[in-house]
Amino acid sequence: MNNPIWSYYVRLYVLVILTLFLSGCATSTNPSKPAAPATQVSKFTGLPIEQGPSSLGAEPRKEKVTHLILHYTAGTLPSSLDILQGKDHAHKVGIHYVVTDEATPRVIRMVPENMSAFHAGKSGWAELNALNQRSVGIEIINLDGNVHPYSAAQAEVLFTLCADIIRRHDIKPVNVLGHSDIAVGRKIDPGTLFPWAKLAALGIGAWPLPDEVKANLAKSKTPNAVDVRKLLELYGYHLEAGEPGLKLGLEAFQRHFRSAKITGVADSETVAILRALVRRYRSEELRRARLPKV
Repeated sequence: MNNPIWSYYVRLYVLVILTLFLSGCATSTNPSKPAAPATQVSKFTGLPIEQGPSSLGAEPRKEKVTHLILHYTAGTLPSSLDILQGKDHAHKVGIHYVVTDEATPRVIRMVPENMSAFHAGKSGWAELNALNQRSVGIEIINLDGNVHPYSAAQAEVLFTLCADIIRRHDIKPVNVLGHSDIAVGRKIDPGTLFPWAKLAALGIGAWPLPDEVKANLAKSKTPNAVDVRKLLELYGYHLEAGEPGLKLGLEAFQRHFRSAKITGVADSETVAILRALVRRYRSEELRRARLPKV
């Protein structure tokens, strides 16, 4: 049948179908242009938290969160995000949050807090071992926190993030720790330039009372190695046996609480700080049970 009107409608139908098909292709997802990351804003602090790449270095959480552990990445932001995805089965790591080192630092979430991230490794604090299940971990972009200072902007963002985590999980000051505190002799992050004192002044983490340190110095005696070990362990540090273990424990303690002078030696100032911390943060009953003369 050679009907001009019929032929016209056939051609029009084909044209409409082709137009719809091509427009559908034009609006499909472009793999070279990923969607903007989802961002949530904390109701408590107003801090924006971006959803970053997820990490395979995680598992369901089976324990209550009681600790907050801080790290530096020892790498750039791109390399750190790549490693922290936990794709290497021989080194499957993960982290809850990353704080960037940009002029305006961002917070990137990689593992939700209801999951346990593989960030602490072989670790211990007080009565606990293997702290992944009981902790939230934060990685701060810094090539080496013993060499490179943390920016004021990073410290401000970190304070805001920590305050939110501590509030939600009711984490005690004595349980806000560096990786070096929970992995004595194995780790040195977040390093000697980490602003522990500044954060403690803002309510994040433990710090000795200056007047008590001064009073301890005034009445200090020659430190006894046995008592120093007991004090360190009472505060929370896990130490290997013998003098080498004690030295590493003292270095870890000094890295956190007296970073200007890390000697591994139990000098009077170190012991005065240690005694002040034990008195402030560990219960009187516990002190009497394990070290009568604190």
